[in-house]
Amino acid sequence: MAALACAAILAGAAHVQTRGEPWRDAEIAELAGALSEAWTHGLDPSRYADADALTALPRGPERDRMAREAWFALASDLAFGQVDPRRLDADWTAPRREIDLLTHYAEAREGKGIYASLEALAPAHPDYEALRRELIRRTISPTAPVTVPRGARLRRGEEGPRVDALRARLHQLGLIDTPGAPGEAFDARLETALMRFQARHNLSADGVLGDDTLTELNAGNGRRVDQLRANLERWRWLPADLGERHIRVNIADYRLEAWANGRAERVHQAQIGARWTSTPVFSEEMRLVEINPWWYTPMSLGEPWLRRFRTNPASAYANGYHLVDLHTGQRVDAHSADWANRRYRVIQQPGPNNAMGQVKFLFPNIHNVYIHDTPHQSRFLNTQRDDSAGCVRVREPVELAIWVLAAEGWSPAEVRAAFDARQTRRVRLTHRIPVHILYFTAVADGFGQVRYVHDVYRRDNALIRALDGDLPPLPAAPRAPAEIDENAQVN
Repeated sequence: MAALACAAILAGAAHVQTRGEPWRDAEIAELAGALSEAWTHGLDPSRYADADALTALPRGPERDRMAREAWFALASDLAFGQVDPRRLDADWTAPRREIDLLTHYAEAREGKGIYASLEALAPAHPDYEALRRELIRRTISPTAPVTVPRGARLRRGEEGPRVDALRARLHQLGLIDTPGAPGEAFDARLETALMRFQARHNLSADGVLGDDTLTELNAGNGRRVDQLRANLERWRWLPADLGERHIRVNIADYRLEAWANGRAERVHQAQIGARWTSTPVFSEEMRLVEINPWWYTPMSLGEPWLRRFRTNPASAYANGYHLVDLHTGQRVDAHSADWANRRYRVIQQPGPNNAMGQVKFLFPNIHNVYIHDTPHQSRFLNTQRDDSAGCVRVREPVELAIWVLAAEGWSPAEVRAAFDARQTRRVRLTHRIPVHILYFTAVADGFGQVRYVHDVYRRDNALIRALDGDLPPLPAAPRAPAEIDENAQVN
């Protein structure tokens, strides 16, 4: 998108600005400064006019043309991102930023300032600034990690050079107070330090050094710089305004945040889709909260229960499932179902075994992916929680419902009473809430520091290659279904 948008903008700019004011020396100096600092945004300065060559040009039409093109090229990348996200994910449906670069350019030339105008186009979110500061720090003052050699899995009780290297690396990261003596065994203190490292990176915190943990431990400065570049680009894909009151889910961090007035008012653990049923990136508005919901299974997930109804209907009924005729919408007795001539769908009544749990938060989308409770509460004890069929399962869903419904005038007591009534209740929201399902593998921790999380869907490398020029082709535009079924949710 950025390349096409930039080409169109440049064509318009060439026409609009042909007779504009010549670029002043002070403007050229500001533009050269912005171009030379493009790397601080994770952008490659070689994509743009060379700052020294531009400064060396004499005044005249050629310098004006080069300056104008350089401004629009950098402005487009800062405003919209360098890479069209649909090249990497055909299901990517989040909204983009809306900025009129021609107007922005005119304002820059009329006194706003060239450097300031470009800086203003970058995302203003504090998380973007935190990633940018980390990128500058790592570029200016790189630190080589102590490398742990590859080999068999290491666990408590073992010893040797690899254990020594592991202890030295965790000491370098500030997770253990001493590098220890050579030959010292893998003890409980080292195991605890390793578990802290694993939890920080959203790895399985088992205290065992396996392949994924080793990859994160050995991540050098170059890898982290690339990771920062990728995540700065992801911020540039997002709209400038996420909503004064909104919900933000970071898939890679298994984390849901409820934001209002510029801060996260609630933070919830989340379960996400498994790699083969990955949760998509998109944004929609929450319109409905259903308390004590029924589950209308999508056909793919209901198929096993359809077979169960044919072979052992008593078991299906015992788990709260019912059979519905797709033609009439009526419930059907499985013992008298016309399996040869009719089509059926499986639904599940409210209750402790309901796949949606006690509540679901609906924001109709082409993916049929939503936020909901889950009966699988024990899975929140896992550090890695990628095992749903695509939906986002949330911990402490009643508290999230209280936050959502507060804007509708509900008191916490009224929300809890609705849950306790054990009756299905659908609340249509008059104050719709933007929901952003996102993917970030480098995140600000709230104290201005950056935390790197495991790339659970392995998306970073493809984005880094795209930033380096290896662009896959744009996919065909996805076709939305004629009608979105807000009742059909994956689990």
